[in-house]
Amino acid sequence: MTDIPSASGSDPFALHEAAAAWLVRRQDTDWQPEDEAALQQWLAESEAHRQAFADVTRTWHDLGQLSRPALASDTHAAVPAAQRRGRAARRARSWRLPRVAAAAAVAMLALGYVGYSWYTAPSYVQDVATGAGEIRDLQLPDGSRISLNARSTLAVHFYRSRREVVLSQGEAYFEVAPAANRPFTVDAQRSRVTVVGTAFNVRNGPGEVLVKVLHGHVRVQPDRAEGIAPVSLHAEQGLAVTTLTAAYRPIAASADSIGGWRNGRLVFRRTPLDEVAQEVGQYLGHPVTLGQPGLKFLPVSGYAATDAPATFLEALPDLLPVQVTRNAQGGYRIDERPVTR
Repeated sequence: MTDIPSASGSDPFALHEAAAAWLVRRQDTDWQPEDEAALQQWLAESEAHRQAFADVTRTWHDLGQLSRPALASDTHAAVPAAQRRGRAARRARSWRLPRVAAAAAVAMLALGYVGYSWYTAPSYVQDVATGAGEIRDLQLPDGSRISLNARSTLAVHFYRSRREVVLSQGEAYFEVAPAANRPFTVDAQRSRVTVVGTAFNVRNGPGEVLVKVLHGHVRVQPDRAEGIAPVSLHAEQGLAVTTLTAAYRPIAASADSIGGWRNGRLVFRRTPLDEVAQEVGQYLGHPVTLGQPGLKFLPVSGYAATDAPATFLEALPDLLPVQVTRNAQGGYRIDERPVTR
């Protein structure tokens, strides 16, 4: 058995140096079943050993160095016993790789893992969730800013070559600092928004994701997993993407309606009633439903205070041919107003 560096304790470099030694040793054509058994025993000793071996294996693959060797166990049965005994004796004296070269490979792989991990590990991580009626403003290390609306959940991961945000639920307004070599992406459900520098709003609501651009330029992939061509949006343009099918449609996005919730006011400019119902319901804390399909695209223009959503709903009959009913649970139902004869 060739010398394997000691990996006692929890020193990450020592663990990865030992794992690298095992990996380099495993490339030798003299690798035998008993060697494999010793490796498996080392791996079984702790999760840290297994993780270190997985790390250096992945690094070696990524560096383009590793091809699967023809393990001795694959051909062991075909080798005469006398040859195996002679080879075992030679193996006890030396590696197929010269020791200096093998040591260099181990050092390269262990140091390569450290460098690779430094490059691929996030340099900044933040997870944020807001409760009912809570709005949080985040200042990011690149100069970008995010306002997170009530009942929203967001995760930020910055890497050296990219900036990633996941909006799991709710709504956020983004002012992204330009950085052409570090694209900024926001994932919500199946969709991905990619920008370099701009200001825009994303709402991950029930059944669909809404994107509205205040200024600048974004690209929206309705379904990032399916490779659907992205849709470009510019100032005062918007897109609604259906969560279930990734079908999308353009939506109105006037400047004063984008991110108005940050100032406690919702602005609607010929906004479809179903979108209004969803947005107002977010502040009400109870669902607002439409009684008839024909109401879905009824245009609404007006203002709603985020701290008084019920007042806006109860005033809708003054704006539209509808009637509004509050249920015992606190939710509202909007129906077509009966025609009087």
